[in-house]
Amino acid sequence: MNKGYDKILVVNTFGIGDLLFSTPLLKTLRSNFPTAKIDYMCNARTQCLLRNNKNINNVIVFEKDEFRSALKNSGIEFGKKIIGFMKEIKRNRYNLVVDLSLGHQISLLLKTAGIKKRIGFNYRGRGRFLTDKLDIPGFYDRHVVEHYLDILALVGIKTFDDKNLEVTLSGELERWSQDFLSENNLLTKELIGLAPGGGKSWGNNAVYRRWDPANFARVALKLLGKRSRAFFLIFGSQEESNICKPIETALGGNVINLCGRLELPRSIALIKRCNLILCNDGGILHIAVSQKVKTVSIFGPVDSNVYGPYPPSDRDKVVTADGVNCRPCYRNFKHKACETHDCLKKIDSDKVLKIVEDGLSLR
Repeated sequence: MNKGYDKILVVNTFGIGDLLFSTPLLKTLRSNFPTAKIDYMCNARTQCLLRNNKNINNVIVFEKDEFRSALKNSGIEFGKKIIGFMKEIKRNRYNLVVDLSLGHQISLLLKTAGIKKRIGFNYRGRGRFLTDKLDIPGFYDRHVVEHYLDILALVGIKTFDDKNLEVTLSGELERWSQDFLSENNLLTKELIGLAPGGGKSWGNNAVYRRWDPANFARVALKLLGKRSRAFFLIFGSQEESNICKPIETALGGNVINLCGRLELPRSIALIKRCNLILCNDGGILHIAVSQKVKTVSIFGPVDSNVYGPYPPSDRDKVVTADGVNCRPCYRNFKHKACETHDCLKKIDSDKVLKIVEDGLSLR
């Protein structure tokens, strides 16, 4: 049933975590179609995560906002972008697409481009342009990785050898990170990464996935009082500078604030060098997991069974609020309106401190 697919396109235009959740699917496709050309369509922000992935051949960048902007400017400009996109797809002559987009727009374009086999999810009827689909009400109870792998049953694939998330660093990046630590006299330090941001895909609602930055500073200061070799690296985007700066100030000379200073690949290279990452639910968590770095992650409205560290490991600890029965409230890709945000506010910093200390002691 899975014979004959030699030009495969995987589509996932979501954020960092979602792309990483698809890397076990890529490994499975490659093991089942070892000689196939496998391309990946993603957004510009996440394409670097695939730069050294041996399971794919090419990356196609698809930015939804560029198409929306073109449509807003003029029908002619929009038409030119669509035609250019269609030409690229047709030129590659794909005979299988694995569409993880959960929407109907891209699958319509791929149908129009003449791809015969188009598999993916049918969420709220949005899979109507797919040839084969799995009906889902959303992602519940099971991890997104498992949902993604389920799709492959539509081409006869039902066994999976390696479900680990994957980001492969180049030798150049490995050397750069070594030099960075050497130049900053950090080679003998116990490096702890802090990522107080995250949740960019939620836009203005990202704050509802973020533990109070003051709590990150509180935990870090107590660690400094207990661990003589502790040193902190703060990770985040330029947009998160206002979150990261107060933590830098609180920690004085025991921290380097990298927020907005590094491109994502260099951030990954330094994350790999950390002994542990303390972070919110977000992309940096899954990057750390992919590098087998110990993590302590804060989860508020989101279900860690669905979006948490994967696969489960003693290295990765999830912290949630005790006695908050309304969580997780994130369902159908939306979270409920909430005035209290107790799922984050009731996570005690001393509880997190103890879990971080236990993680640092784990060998």
